Amino acid sequence: MRFNRKSAYVTVSTDSLPITINAMKQYLRVDGSDDDELILTYINAAVEAIKQHTRRAIKTETFVFKADGFVDGGGDDRLLQLGPGLHTGSKPYILGGGETLDLPFPPLQSVTSVVTYDRGNNALTFSASNYRVDLQSGRIYLNEGETWPSDLRAQDAVEVTYVAGYGSASVPAPILHALRLTVQGMYDGTCMGLTSEAMGLLAPYRLMDDLAW
Repeated sequence: MRFNRKSAYVTVSTDSLPITINAMKQYLRVDGSDDDELILTYINAAVEAIKQHTRRAIKTETFVFKADGFVDGGGDDRLLQLGPGLHTGSKPYILGGGETLDLPFPPLQSVTSVVTYDRGNNALTFSASNYRVDLQSGRIYLNEGETWPSDLRAQDAVEVTYVAGYGSASVPAPILHALRLTVQGMYDGTCMGLTSEAMGLLAPYRLMDDLAW
């Protein structure tokens, strides 16, 4: 059974950050503008650290997700990564259900396109009328009676372009405060990564679905 390789990368990242530099300076009790560039660097670093820790997009970003193919309901190569022992999880999640596609770094704002490539490397846009999207979970569901395209090429046969992220206006308060604490630790030189307090605040938001992508 061939492993279904998956990857996602950002093509566009907005300049709109969850917290303004002025608001961050007020939190840090910093006057003047000498450290503005440094503080902005720390804000961007903290946003990315929180994104990777929680597996959620914080600011608005456009992603391209690629996969070798779709998971069929009868088996999933991801199970081979579990190794021996007892593992727990919901059946639809672990097996993928055959009718769903999980996109990394939710919450989603929109799905731009689902494109597949056949064995002749011809691109075909899968109609949005064939599926629905759960924006919060980042999951695409096939509509009843629909099937994913088949007879696809061996690698990078599926390409999904989508927009994800809370955006600057809707970041949950605990994530926003974790961002402040992280920037403060960087600025003070006490911690150049996520602080333990920040990770505690982020714990309820952390996605533990590494098997999906």
